[in-house]
Amino acid sequence: MKRTIKETTDRKIINNLKRWIEVATPCQRYSGLNWYNEAQDWAKYLAEIFRIDSYKAAAVISSLSPNNKWARNKVDAFNVCQAWKDGKAATEVKVCTYGANKRKAFQILDGNTEITAKSPKTHAFAANVGLLASDFITVDKWHIRACLCSPKEGVKDSVESCTPAQYRRIEALTLKLARKYGLKGYEVQAIIWVSIKESWGR
Repeated sequence: MKRTIKETTDRKIINNLKRWIEVATPCQRYSGLNWYNEAQDWAKYLAEIFRIDSYKAAAVISSLSPNNKWARNKVDAFNVCQAWKDGKAATEVKVCTYGANKRKAFQILDGNTEITAKSPKTHAFAANVGLLASDFITVDKWHIRACLCSPKEGVKDSVESCTPAQYRRIEALTLKLARKYGLKGYEVQAIIWVSIKESWGR
């Protein structure tokens, strides 16, 4: 039976997240602490090349991020921005995420839409990347897994998505933990992300 956020106490979630931070190697901690700085640098690069503001570049990156590896996410964001600059349609460029996400990226570049809090994960990711906003947490499937599973248990079956209310709960608990460690919210999330992904070998 899959583990769920609803059935897991706040204390259990915080303890699990804390353990993922504590088992992180120095290399993993370094990677986590610097991950969003690198991502923001890429957003700034896109902004300069395509003459858009950094937050809009981050919103494009974020819209193309679901189920997409970071290295490919960067390539897709560049290719979408290039196609948009060249006046091409969304159908003329390939990406490694969903078609609806690609179309949204074009709409963002056209100024016809924006990422809102109704899409909490991509909204937080854009804020983290484009603004280095420390009060938003990108709660992806890896962060949810870390909330529900401790390092000593190994790979466990758990839910990989959550409701908006559960998202806000996880975000609040993660921010509480970040304050305890004297870190920014996105730094704690990134350390946990690196720690659990490498531990699970994925």
